[in-house]
Amino acid sequence: MSKTYDKAKIHEALEILNAAAAEEASDLHDMIGDRYHALKDFVGDLGHDVRREVQSVYRAGKAKVRHAATEVDNHVHTNPWAYIGGSAALGLLVGFLAGRGRR
Repeated sequence: MSKTYDKAKIHEALEILNAAAAEEASDLHDMIGDRYHALKDFVGDLGHDVRREVQSVYRAGKAKVRHAATEVDNHVHTNPWAYIGGSAALGLLVGFLAGRGRR
């Protein structure tokens, strides 16, 4: 009878532990789910903010590049021979240095 009594008590204790574990698992699952949704919303909002900032920086950079290209184009059209001569001199210098390295 002692063994039966011990088995019944052990079985009862295991059932209590199992019920407590299931309840804790459910509470833990709910808590993790709530935090996951909060984190997901935060990351989504952060992603939208980053996207807007990147687009703003891109537009500003694009405007600066267009302005610089327009300035260079105006300078080249104003003094074309200076740029032709400078390009030729630079080409000769690069050719000289490249040919010199092969010897």
